[in-house]
Amino acid sequence: MSPASHAPMFVREMGLPLRFSLYVLLCLFLLALDARYAALSGLRAGLNAVLHPVQTALAQPWHWLRGAGGFFVTHAEVSAENVELRQREERLRADLLDRRALADENAQLRALLALPPRPGVIAVVGEIQAALPDPFARKVVINRGEAHGLAAGWPVVDATGLVGQVTRVFPWTAEVTLLTDRGQAAPVQNQRNGLRIIVSGQGSDSLLEVRFLDAHADLKVGDLLYTSGIDGVYPAGIPVAEVVHTEQPRHSPFARALCRPLGGVGQYRHVLVLKPEPVAATVPPPQPSPRKSPESRHAPR
Repeated sequence: MSPASHAPMFVREMGLPLRFSLYVLLCLFLLALDARYAALSGLRAGLNAVLHPVQTALAQPWHWLRGAGGFFVTHAEVSAENVELRQREERLRADLLDRRALADENAQLRALLALPPRPGVIAVVGEIQAALPDPFARKVVINRGEAHGLAAGWPVVDATGLVGQVTRVFPWTAEVTLLTDRGQAAPVQNQRNGLRIIVSGQGSDSLLEVRFLDAHADLKVGDLLYTSGIDGVYPAGIPVAEVVHTEQPRHSPFARALCRPLGGVGQYRHVLVLKPEPVAATVPPPQPSPRKSPESRHAPR
């Protein structure tokens, strides 16, 4: 007879409600035991040590995706911010240049206003509008003309010295030939010793020339030259140039000197045209007629 014949015909197993109740009681017991005596802390630490690498490995793709997305977003934001900062820098640079130009112009206008009035002339303020595109001439156009009372031949100065001369006049504008033009010259006088010479232009805004200078003339580097006023065009006492170099005669009997213009030739926008004051016609007072004496009235004719 086989052993299986002795097994019971119906095996009675534990039911689901009873099994669930036992599991609940076991869990409550373990919770109370851990809360009271911390009996499962070692088990919890071991499970954490086992599961931590698995959690890290599972979370790594998410971190990679998030990092890649953050990189592209950050790169786009940085690029946009860089473009905005460059544009702002260009605007600030342009504003700074405009501010510097306005400051320089304001300083020049203040210097013009501070000029002492010269006797016998009226100062007319003009603004340079254009420079003639002639490489062999140094001429500019100002916004004053016949309508403002200008005439050819009048000197043009700025706050520091002589600039040029009005050569052509139009109804609303005038042409000014700068002192540095090759065809311009001005009689000057050395402030140190009173020597009278003539300075001429060279075609450069930075240099003037004294031609046909006597070899024994007392002219030294650093001498200041002012208008002498003997030509009747430029009033006396206007600063013109400073001597920067002298050359002794080599192939001619005359010496030569180079000078630096004291006026802002080719630099500023505003100039002064020295207009001569009109001379008021003086009418001589009437002479009293001689009165006849009483004897002359009865004198025989």
